[in-house]
Amino acid sequence: MALLAIGKLAANWLDVYLVFFGEQPQIEPSNITAYRVWGAITLVALLCGVVAHMLNPDRRILGTLWQVLLVLGGAAILVICYIPGAVDLPAPEREDDGYRAPPCYSGGDNDECVGG
Repeated sequence: MALLAIGKLAANWLDVYLVFFGEQPQIEPSNITAYRVWGAITLVALLCGVVAHMLNPDRRILGTLWQVLLVLGGAAILVICYIPGAVDLPAPEREDDGYRAPPCYSGGDNDECVGG
């Protein structure tokens, strides 16, 4: 399941950014939704695979290497195939400098501007 989800994330990224002849990439709401859904499925599938592997008493070194590569590759795909707007980050707060006058463009005469 993790490999399918990683493939879907890559296909979604290509759907947005694979453009020809100077066109600009267009991000649609369906691309953002697909990134969120397949990203969550990727994380859950990778986590379940790691937990199942750790709980297996007959672990082998080859299986452990496979899990490590899968987790690293999945994390890399999640970062590389990020679609802008898919993660809602809080906007940084602006510092209030105490100056509230609007900018004034008087054309060279400062008598019309607040503060001269």
